[in-house]
Amino acid sequence: MKLKLAFAAASMLVAPAFMSAQAQTSGVYVSGGYTQFNGDGGADLGAVTGRVGVNITPNIAIEGEGSFGVKGDSGTDLDSEFGAFVVAKLPLSPSFDLFARVGASRIETSPGGSQDGVAYGAGGTFNLTPIDGIRADWTRHDYDAGNADAYSLSYVRKF
Repeated sequence: MKLKLAFAAASMLVAPAFMSAQAQTSGVYVSGGYTQFNGDGGADLGAVTGRVGVNITPNIAIEGEGSFGVKGDSGTDLDSEFGAFVVAKLPLSPSFDLFARVGASRIETSPGGSQDGVAYGAGGTFNLTPIDGIRADWTRHDYDAGNADAYSLSYVRKF
């Protein structure tokens, strides 16, 4: 129940940031790519992942993500994963940023059903241009039924 409340609270924090971002001309970013989920039980599941984020300050952002399964393993399929995160960024140069993130996520698998959990991770973004980049990250998802490590590679576009 606490995880459901945390997920709902994180979702409510993300929504106003996205709505207020419509009036801004910068600070919004989107990304799309592939995520490999490796579960404790040995299942390796693949997904297409999309993210939308808003930079609150140069070092803090809020982002939401959604993943949809494209590769199952041993009778297990990933239906979806949704998460909301607070992201701390450390720009090392105009070409490279490091980041850490923490939030809540919900995963749905077949069979298995839905699980809510805490998610945290780290990664980096290589900025090809001032508005285009490549992002690589790792996120640990802690669920009651077990844990999953997610490794992502994405294209990022800043607005």
